[in-house]
Amino acid sequence: MVTQEELLDNVMERVTNNLVVNIRDVLATTIERELTTNLTRALVESEFYRRISDDMRGGLQTIYREISTAAKPGAQEAPEGTLPVQREDADRLFNEASRQLDEILVTTQEATESIMDVVEVQIERQKEAAVLIESVRAGAGVERALERMVQINAELGEGLVQILTTLGFQDLTGQRIKKIIAALRTIESTVVELYLSTGLLIRAREETPEKDISQIEAETRQVVSELKGPQRGASQENVDDLLAQLGL
Repeated sequence: MVTQEELLDNVMERVTNNLVVNIRDVLATTIERELTTNLTRALVESEFYRRISDDMRGGLQTIYREISTAAKPGAQEAPEGTLPVQREDADRLFNEASRQLDEILVTTQEATESIMDVVEVQIERQKEAAVLIESVRAGAGVERALERMVQINAELGEGLVQILTTLGFQDLTGQRIKKIIAALRTIESTVVELYLSTGLLIRAREETPEKDISQIEAETRQVVSELKGPQRGASQENVDDLLAQLGL
């Protein structure tokens, strides 16, 4: 006959076994759910930052193409898919752009000095011509004065031709300056767009982590596109406000 104590031990053993099984099942389910949630979150975060990385890499490639094109006189626009910029390439390209600006400065200075020399000579010739005109009016040495005035007129023509030739530098320097300015504007626009898009993406992700990444990305691109709209004044104010909100 089973005693009360044995019966109690038997019941306790069964309860304990059932508890162990239930606890094990609950723990396994909980751990599996947490692992799945964390892995999913990690994969989503990885995809989120991969897209940001892709945007940044694309922006850097655009900047590289602009600098490369501006730094090479007569070069055509670099094709899409240019390799990402390396530090040595960036240093070389910025140095080349700086060298071109120095050459523009030297060329402009030389042309200015040359033109000033021609003008100074022509000012002296003009003074001499005024004296000759007065002598002709007085009837003294008319033939000699006329011969000299013919020479002065010829020298004036040569001086004007020299000035026009010297001014030809503006074509080359103008093209270089326009190319560099255009590159700087594109770089500025690209950097601002990168900062805005990544800043908005990160902020939207922090505020609404449950939202789909593609939806966040689409909404962010829409906002950036609207900020780059045709109304430059209003858009620039909005861009400045948003940059301030993002900490820039």
